[in-house]
Amino acid sequence: MNPNKPPELDQHGTAVPGLLLLRRAASPMALVLLLAACSVGPERVPPRAQVLPDTSQARPSAAATNEPAGGRYRLDPQDSMLRILVYRGGPMAQLGHNHVMSSRDLQGEVLRASTVEASGFDLTVPVNSLVVDDNTERAQEGEDFPLNVSEDAKAGTKANMLRPTLLDGAVYPNVSIRSTGLRGTPDAPVATMAIRIKNQTREMQVPLAVQTQADALIVQGSLEIRQSDFGITPLSIAMGALTVQDTVKIKFRLVARSLPEAP
Repeated sequence: MNPNKPPELDQHGTAVPGLLLLRRAASPMALVLLLAACSVGPERVPPRAQVLPDTSQARPSAAATNEPAGGRYRLDPQDSMLRILVYRGGPMAQLGHNHVMSSRDLQGEVLRASTVEASGFDLTVPVNSLVVDDNTERAQEGEDFPLNVSEDAKAGTKANMLRPTLLDGAVYPNVSIRSTGLRGTPDAPVATMAIRIKNQTREMQVPLAVQTQADALIVQGSLEIRQSDFGITPLSIAMGALTVQDTVKIKFRLVARSLPEAP
């Protein structure tokens, strides 16, 4: 190593040595908002999300209306799961690794009304409690996510994820997801979701699979979003030789327990 060579700098001017810089640079958002593939990651680019200037501009969630209710359910955070898959990119992608950000701390309620159209949900993803590269969660996602990411790398990834230029967890501690419309059948509805990350809200249509149990609902689905749609610039170093891909994939399995009827 040349002792006279100046240290490499990340995009914020912070000196980070050699390969560690490359690995830490490949660690962006997460939900929730607010919130890197062994190949190059998802090939399909999601359609541009509809821009909503503010959550107040979105249609109100059915969960906040006076529609006739068939039952209210509260999310069970211990049984619910959300994963955010973040992929590396660029010509030097092999020097970084992909990331799984996961949450077992989801909050929210679901309204199951007498019709699909009158139903709704309102969810919150706390970004500061997102877990980075847990082995169990990585194992669920297959060979693109090899196990045993170092603790130092995990800490660097989370610090990057929460910095002001990305999720800014100190100012925006939650990503919010709420329904602004539902259509289809009770077991396979399509939800129009208003997703708010930091101070940006976008609307997306997401197919869902719903299972009904005696006292619970299980809702599963997935979607892809662009970080740039929410005003986030993915990390990039060495003139784009190693980057974090703009597109991230979100998977979720939500378990909501029925609430007792109000007296």
